[in-house]
This record gives sequence, C-alpha cells and structure tokens, in this order.
Amino acid sequence: MRGRRFLGLFAALSTVSPVVVMAVPASVAAAPQGTEAQEARQTYNNKMALIGVLRESARQRAVADGDLQTLCLILGIGLDVTDRYLSQAPGNAALQSRRRLMVSDLETCLKGLQTGSSAKRSSP
Repeated sequence: MRGRRFLGLFAALSTVSPVVVMAVPASVAAAPQGTEAQEARQTYNNKMALIGVLRESARQRAVADGDLQTLCLILGIGLDVTDRYLSQAPGNAALQSRRRLMVSDLETCLKGLQTGSSAKRSSP
C-alpha cells in the first residue's frame, strides 16, 4: 500500500530536472571569466555533481520506501548551493532558470511530505 501511495508522487518527482546536476553547457559558460570565477564555477559543478548522486539515491528511496524527508533535504541542499553560487554570479540567466526548476522540485517534494504526514496522522 505504501508503494502505491507514492506512485503519484513518483510521477511528479520523475520530472525532477536532471539539469541541476549536469555540467553547464558551453553556451552558459561562454562569457570570459577570471580565474576566481572559473574556480567558483568548478567548485559549484563539483558540489552539484555530488548532490546529483545523492539526489538520485534519495529519489529511489522515496519511491521504494516512502522516504521523502531525505529527498527534500537533498533538494534543499542543492538549492542552497545554487543560491550561494548565484550570489557570486547574479547575472547568470541560465542558472537562474535552473534555480526556478529546483524550487519547483523542492516544493513538489515538500507537498508530498506534507501529504504523507497528514495521511499518517489520520490513519489508526
């Protein structure tokens, strides 16, 4: 029964944009950057690659076991890392667009968590 309850949520989470963990396309990084900016971008890419692995594992756990807390936590961490990087590169339109998708993914996860918590409270 538990797996069925999360099938609908899985459908929503399966649309979680994998772009948040992928390297930036050349068109995004095409603007000339100084060494500090390149290092900051590389650090961001490395963090997001690691978060991407964790996110995928957490997504699988959410589907298999209903563990949405871990997934929401990982999505929130990814959003925080992106916000911190955007504070250094505020003019990056592609990353701002990606951030909007990340916010949407996190909101979907939190709604699922809230729904799951409500269902647990109402059951005997």
